[in-house]
Amino acid sequence: MHKRKNAAGRYLLKTIGTVIGLLLLVVAGNARALAQQVAGSVNNEEFTVAQLLKLPGKVLGEGKNTRPVGQFKLLKYRVEEVQLPRSIKVELLGQKVEVDKAWRLTVTGGPFPVRALPAVIWIDDQIVGYGVENELLSEITAITFDRSLLSEGGTISLSYGEDKQSRVELPEKLSLSSAR
Repeated sequence: MHKRKNAAGRYLLKTIGTVIGLLLLVVAGNARALAQQVAGSVNNEEFTVAQLLKLPGKVLGEGKNTRPVGQFKLLKYRVEEVQLPRSIKVELLGQKVEVDKAWRLTVTGGPFPVRALPAVIWIDDQIVGYGVENELLSEITAITFDRSLLSEGGTISLSYGEDKQSRVELPEKLSLSSAR
């Protein structure tokens, strides 16, 4: 009887710990998304990454893979072009430029771990952006204002932090003509 109580107690503690951990992950993910901001050029307003994630986009390409790959169980990608509601100034290659479009690159798989280091989405050896996990931890999305990073036939990969050796590659190459 005593062993059953101990096992039940450990199970309850594990369950409570898991629930608290998941709540912290959701809060941390939302806080990080809100902390990443892009300065706007109109009335000193700002766009947050959270707002950019919610804007409608036009799908330019998406993967079709159905077999999970690597430690993050990567499946597919989706590239969307997002028309901004107004032009904003961003820094590209060290210069401030005005843009009216953004591109969202989403990688699906997981569930993705939330770590101290940010998720980083790459195409070939270039960082597209730091990723934001969705609530289910099944997608990580990066926003870029640099269309030239989306190179046809490029290798899409994911890492935590900017360590190139720890990247996991998606099985498909980037195709911007693969939209439904």
